[in-house]
Amino acid sequence: MRSAVLRGALWALGLAFPLAVVCALLYRFPVPFAGYETGPSAIVPALLAVVIYGLLGGFLALLAAGAISGAMAHALGRPDAQRVRRLTLIFAGLAAALGVGVLAVLDKLIGPW
Repeated sequence: MRSAVLRGALWALGLAFPLAVVCALLYRFPVPFAGYETGPSAIVPALLAVVIYGLLGGFLALLAAGAISGAMAHALGRPDAQRVRRLTLIFAGLAAALGVGVLAVLDKLIGPW
């Protein structure tokens, strides 16, 4: 159980970076002090934005969501270790995607910022 929780936390944290890049390429991603950026020129700013948002509390939220994902995967996939690993990756990826997606549409949820 402990390894699934740790693995989920680390996967959620690690997947936030490539998912933010994909979001910036395909849709948009908020960059502090620059607004929403999109396209290939937004790759580096999106990566830096993930670091900034992470330091402001996003890393803790991702670690917690990933840990919960790992615990859920362990509960659902238990005796089969391979299934637990696969479910952990899927659930942690969904948690990271949810975090990135919320940032991408935050202005539609709370208004312009």
